[in-house]
Amino acid sequence: MSLPPPIVPCDEVALIDAAAESLGCAVADLMERAGAALALEARRLAGDGLVLVACGPGNNGGDGWVCARVLAEAGHPVAVWSVSDPASPLCRDQAERCPSQVPRVSAPPADTALIVDAILGAGGRGRPRTPIDRALLTLRGTGLPVLAADAPTGLGTDLVLPATLTICFQVAKSDLLGAAGVGEFKTVDIGIPEAAYKEVQPACMARFPRHRRDGHKGNHGELLVIGGGRFPGALEFACRAAVIAGCDLVRAWTTQGPTLPPTIIAHRQDLETLQPAEPSELTPLVVRASAVLIGNGIGRRAGAMEAAEQAFSLCSDLGVPVIVDADGLSILADTLRDLPADAAPVLLTPHRGEARYLAGRSDDATLHAYARANRVVLAKGPVDLVTDGSRWQHNHRGNPRLAVGGTGDVLAGLSAGLMARGLAPFDAARIAVLWLTEAGDECWREYGPCYDALTLLDRLPRTLRHFLEPLGIWPPVI
Repeated sequence: MSLPPPIVPCDEVALIDAAAESLGCAVADLMERAGAALALEARRLAGDGLVLVACGPGNNGGDGWVCARVLAEAGHPVAVWSVSDPASPLCRDQAERCPSQVPRVSAPPADTALIVDAILGAGGRGRPRTPIDRALLTLRGTGLPVLAADAPTGLGTDLVLPATLTICFQVAKSDLLGAAGVGEFKTVDIGIPEAAYKEVQPACMARFPRHRRDGHKGNHGELLVIGGGRFPGALEFACRAAVIAGCDLVRAWTTQGPTLPPTIIAHRQDLETLQPAEPSELTPLVVRASAVLIGNGIGRRAGAMEAAEQAFSLCSDLGVPVIVDADGLSILADTLRDLPADAAPVLLTPHRGEARYLAGRSDDATLHAYARANRVVLAKGPVDLVTDGSRWQHNHRGNPRLAVGGTGDVLAGLSAGLMARGLAPFDAARIAVLWLTEAGDECWREYGPCYDALTLLDRLPRTLRHFLEPLGIWPPVI
């Protein structure tokens, strides 16, 4: 079974554009095709009537300026209302290229037949501010049909400009599903390479969380890792990876075992296998955690299973995000299957064998159908899958040596550390898997099969710099 086309949130558009550009596709060319698609639909909807193109300051406005130029070149009556001065370089360039004979207006002409909404599109966030808010009220007052470019301006607010038709460029937008003011919507191909949105791309590293220049201990995340016991090394790998991800504090609730690095705060039971704790012992650790990782090295002996269930239940009651890995996946499979739709977010990081505990099968289509916004899956394999049930991405990086023991724990620790620092599960998963597999490939090129999880941990800082420096965010601080 093949995967359905991904449906992405509006805030993904900027990353897709950046990824497309890195793949050799100029954003200016995409804008030309988007504007031409708008013009085609505008002519169909307006008949012979005047089309008013309302343009905003960013690239969505640039799409509108292209639309106006294409309509004018075809001899169709058109006018442009630039409701906010062009701000992005591409928008300014397209405004300058629009023929001078196209009227620039500051209100809808009386004979307008159709409004093209190219004001904010998918780039809009929250309630639009002045002067856009005033323009939206004026446009709403006309009662005219509206063609929206990518997303209606003001989506999700009381100022939304209701669309008759919304044209989604390349991929459907999840924000539109069931939202007021969208009208009919359809997706048009504007030539974005599929790899830009169907594969994990370095552009996602733009979301790597920054450290606050004035921050102090605790501002950058506290992670609680629950595991160890039978396999203490797994717990240590996960904890060390979380520290490398930038967490200020990493705590381990675990059992007897070897000494952990001094960067990890150990809370130990004097037992060989983890057992359920007194609420007064565990609750304070969960309360102060910004995320909890359950499962690394915990085993499936009696007691350990109850301890994992206790921890997950407590996290659910307190609304703390959870990452589940390793034996935690089989222990919590039934609980995860029945996870309420309004529960705190959970990230699951199975390999393909463990994935069967969750969904019965481990193929991509089954895992995508199982996943949802608060139950994100990062399925490890020769080709990794990240899915939230609407969007999905594959990661083709990696090499055979990444099957060595401990690398999965490192991946879980990176993901958990990034979630503890505030990232949503999908972003944490794709950044972590990109980071880890690229580091693994660097090790593979240098050492061949002669590396292990410790080598990988040592490589991670250099790989992170390799990704962030070209984005102008090294070191990552605000």
